[in-house]
Amino acid sequence: MRKKSFSTLSNVIEQDLWKSLSLLVQEQVLENKEMLICEGEVADKIVWIKKGVLRSYFLLESGEERTYCITFDESMMTAMTSFISGQPSKENIQSIGKTELYVLYKADVDKLCVDSIVWTNFFKQLLEEQFMELEEKLFDIQRLDAKDRYLKLLQNYPHYIQQIPGIYLASFLNITPRHLSRIRKEVNL
Repeated sequence: MRKKSFSTLSNVIEQDLWKSLSLLVQEQVLENKEMLICEGEVADKIVWIKKGVLRSYFLLESGEERTYCITFDESMMTAMTSFISGQPSKENIQSIGKTELYVLYKADVDKLCVDSIVWTNFFKQLLEEQFMELEEKLFDIQRLDAKDRYLKLLQNYPHYIQQIPGIYLASFLNITPRHLSRIRKEVNL
């Protein structure tokens, strides 16, 4: 998985441009299960996760939550379709545990892009990276079995996997909590 740390973004941005961005970025801390974006709201911000975990989920007609994305440290997150279109979000984004964020509002992103082609290219690159990560997740769902998807998460994020409630992790892996329990027992043998 590709990661771009907000703290290392300054390495790819000229110093003057970095200063203009750093004046707009706000820090935010979400406590466990605190909402970043709720279904029906317009996603007006994009965040970089300094430390912690966010999950995206939607509700089925039955009221059951379906986690379809879990995002870890040093990654970008928003309800992308809503952020781009300005339409209400169809997803919810919630913290799993205490999560520290850098927040940039869409109005500021738009202003930066109007002011400089460098920013337009920079944000285009970030969106392209998000698309590639999403595509990789979709391919993994189709190509890897549940155990291999779990092992991949465990390899990349071992310090978080045990902290994520089983019901969220099972939903993300598209398996039942019981199946996840069997996989965990098999892996830990």
